[in-house]
Amino acid sequence: MSEELESLVSSLLYEGYCLYPYTPGSVKNATPTPFGIVYPPSYAARQASTFDHLQIECLLEARPRPAVQGTVRFLQASGDGHQAVERRVETDGETSFAFEAGPAGGVAGRMVLSIEPAGDGVWRVRLRIENLTRVDAEEAAAMDRRAALERSLLSTHAILRVQDGRFISPLDSTNCRNVNTWPVLATPTDDAVLGAAIFLPDHPQIAPESKVNFFDNTEIEEALMLHVQVLSDDEREAIGGQDAAVREMIERAAAASPEERLRQHGVMRPVDRPVPSRGGRRE
Repeated sequence: MSEELESLVSSLLYEGYCLYPYTPGSVKNATPTPFGIVYPPSYAARQASTFDHLQIECLLEARPRPAVQGTVRFLQASGDGHQAVERRVETDGETSFAFEAGPAGGVAGRMVLSIEPAGDGVWRVRLRIENLTRVDAEEAAAMDRRAALERSLLSTHAILRVQDGRFISPLDSTNCRNVNTWPVLATPTDDAVLGAAIFLPDHPQIAPESKVNFFDNTEIEEALMLHVQVLSDDEREAIGGQDAAVREMIERAAAASPEERLRQHGVMRPVDRPVPSRGGRRE
């Protein structure tokens, strides 16, 4: 995977992880607010708005049958508040996985990658990620959302990569069924598709002025940078005692030079093309 794509996914992975003022006592941070959640089946079955799987389906141009690699990256809860560990699993067919270290036990799942002919030199590629973590029905009925997150795949992002082929934009494709994700072209050569947890255009990029991951990619970064500068001593002490990822982010933001902060002010860039209407189905 290219360095640019790795950096993009690493940034998206922490979207909603912790929000300004970044203190553990803040109401908005009482429960982590990640996107791209894949819940345990027994919990997801209780309401229509929750999913126990994620699926990318897209079209690919290649001759002959292409070699495709699937990757999933997600966070697993590992302690109170926003403490989490990063997980990565790869497959070229079917792969099961299991991870311990969660506060309420481990998580388990399965990835299934399939390729089917869909026309002359066109292939339909499907990557499905399932949460197979066992939670009995009685426990699931008593679970609140916080407890469910401890047994879930959090901020789940799937990536498809191909050798000697080119993906067709999922935003332009029809009759593709995508569940619990928003797939877009992820590289200039269209040899990768990213299943994001938030809406993105094709070929998303991190702005060159962005040097700190504030866990809020839809916010104005200049404002967040300035907000960090005015945190009180008590707030900084509270932040310092929580998750290392949050603490390190605050330290990097506080150390930004005046020149780095100035470069985030007043930047505008043209959009290459409007985002087309969605052809495939997203649930």
